[in-house]
Amino acid sequence: MDSSAPLTPEIITLGYDLLAFKRYYVGMAALLAYDYCLTIRREMETVWTGKRSLIFYLYVMNRYCPMAFCIVTLSAYFSNLWTAELQLTHLMVLYHSCDRFAIVKWFQTLLIVIPAESVLVLRMYALANRSKFVVGFLGSMMIVQCCVVFYAMSRPGKNRALDSPFELGDPYHVCILFSEPRMDTAYLGVSILFDFTVFAFTIGRTVNFCKKQLPKTALLRTILRDGAFYFAVILSGNVVWMICALAGRRGVKLINAQPSLLLTSIMITRLTLSLRSALHTDGTALPYGWPTDMLETNEEENKLQLPTLATVSDAAVFGGSETPTNSK
Repeated sequence: MDSSAPLTPEIITLGYDLLAFKRYYVGMAALLAYDYCLTIRREMETVWTGKRSLIFYLYVMNRYCPMAFCIVTLSAYFSNLWTAELQLTHLMVLYHSCDRFAIVKWFQTLLIVIPAESVLVLRMYALANRSKFVVGFLGSMMIVQCCVVFYAMSRPGKNRALDSPFELGDPYHVCILFSEPRMDTAYLGVSILFDFTVFAFTIGRTVNFCKKQLPKTALLRTILRDGAFYFAVILSGNVVWMICALAGRRGVKLINAQPSLLLTSIMITRLTLSLRSALHTDGTALPYGWPTDMLETNEEENKLQLPTLATVSDAAVFGGSETPTNSK
């Protein structure tokens, strides 16, 4: 820290905010690593066996792209290559490096969110008995998200790194994107609408409102439970992100942007692995859809017109094993 420069209350507050920013991200990175350690065995048993399908490649992108970006981001926050000594000869190099890196955060958002939402679209496609309208509606929201991101990236001078005052030393430096709050709000608005639509449709297809009954089958209970949990976690993360972007101080406006993306990766991983476990509860491989005995337990559930073997043709939608077996 430059001892010759005065420390104003604004600079001190910014320093504390940036330090909290770094610690919060380190905590979320640790959570991502911890979740990976907890689920790697189940992943090896259920994901990396059998033929490679669409859900496999979406899962790999959702699982490992955040880890790669996390390593790069931690390097940008702590490495000496990014946080040079605050001398005049290094400042321009440091700021130019952060500016070039900052816009990559928009690409990171697409590479994490789009595969995750694609997994949800495939789930809704099966739940809706191959409804093209549902896929088209959800797909259109994904396209709008991409348009918002590309438009935000194309705005000259609006995607710069947050400039740290010269008075703050390397420990307080954070190489983060400081984008226009309106762009974050527009993107988050569409994301929240997408998540709410998926959640509402999941409730509508798994709960019998006429009989006021929750699903009795293991598979549908898993879909309902995971869908509700995913919606609660992701919605809370996006809402906090939006509130901070609109009303937070400069140092905390985007404090929940990266952690929210990491939460998305964790939740989609859990959704996929949980559904694979539900598909294997009877100890058999389920390659071409959901088994009849898990869906058609009684006449009341049949009246819900839930998906059957005839309407779900690709087991990759739910990550089933690729080994053909006989179904009822």
